[in-house]
Formats: sequence, C-alpha cells, structure tokens
Amino acid sequence: MLSIRFTLLVLLYLIVNFAIETTLVSDDLVYEFLIGQLSYDRITKMLDEGKNLSWVSYFIFPLTLLLKFFLITICLSVGGLFIGLENSSKRFFSAIVNTDFVFIAPLMTKLLWFNFYQTDYSLKGLQYFSPFSALSLFNPNEVEPWLAYPLQVLNVFEFIYWLALAYQLKEVLGKSFTGSLGFVTSTYGAGLLIWVVLVMFLTVSVS
Repeated sequence: MLSIRFTLLVLLYLIVNFAIETTLVSDDLVYEFLIGQLSYDRITKMLDEGKNLSWVSYFIFPLTLLLKFFLITICLSVGGLFIGLENSSKRFFSAIVNTDFVFIAPLMTKLLWFNFYQTDYSLKGLQYFSPFSALSLFNPNEVEPWLAYPLQVLNVFEFIYWLALAYQLKEVLGKSFTGSLGFVTSTYGAGLLIWVVLVMFLTVSVS
C-alpha cells in the first residue's frame, strides 16, 4: 500500500538523519565553525535552543517530504496532460514514493564515510559532503555558496533517480523506457531546474 511505503520511507529518512546528527554533529564541531562569527555564550544558547526544538523537525519532515512529492507530481501531471493522460496523479505519486528510496543511499554513504573512513572533518566539510557529485571535484572552501547546491544536485544518485523514475512510469505512460526517460527529463527535469535556479537566487540574496 502507498501509505505503508511512504511511512517506511519517512522512518528510514528519520533513522538515518538521527544517526548522522547524533554520531557526526558534535557541539565541538559547531563551536569550531561559529566561534569566529558569534560569542561563546551565544553559540551555547543556540545549541541549547536547537536541542530543545529538535523534536519539532521530526514532525515537520513528513510534511516537507509530502510537499516535495506533491510538487513533483504536479510537474509530471502537467506533462501528462500534454500527451493526453488524465487522472494519473495518484499513479505518478506512487511512482515518486517508490523511487525516492534511492536518496537514502547518499545519506548512508555520508554516515559510513565519516564514522569509519574520514573521522577528522569540519562542520562545513560535513555539510558540503556530496558523494559522487560535481561538488566532490572541488574544494568546498573555494566554491561560491550559490554554486554549491547546483553542484550537489549534479550527482550519480540523482541520475539513478531519473532512470528509476522513468522505469516506474513506463506502464503509466505506455511508453518505452527511452520515451519514459524523455518524459521525466521534460517534466521533472524542468521542475528541478526551476528549483535549482530559485535556490541559487535565494542564496545570492541572503549572502
């Protein structure tokens, strides 16, 4: 059932993210990162407030994931209307939920990498860590903030997501894998491009 798959996906995300926060993100890392920008007391207060409110993120996360899936569904549904598909939103949504399990892999990679391989790291290095992405080809300290996100999006897992989503949609679209991939590119790809440009614009605006 769709609700069971969505619940399982949310639980996996929460478990892996909780493991990352508890095993990789220490107070010392935060102090080291912010000590040149804020006072010691201010950082301590910020950490305490963050710990007190950390439980809120666990309730908000499923809603943000639903919003993400809803926006992708809109992109696919609009594309579906152009090729004569109607009332396919539920099947699109189901395919999106199934495919999103792909993005558990980079989180697991981060958890294992910093726990067992690169045990000496900074908070910025942890934040900018993006395995098999274009960003990994550069020194994070030399990358402009507005370029970091698009470079992170250009990664192997995103490419696998496109392929998996195209495979999931073959039956819904009644197309070959190549035709389905073209549909994903022109719908989800277009939506992703708009999102990346928006994030870049907001990053430039606040920096």
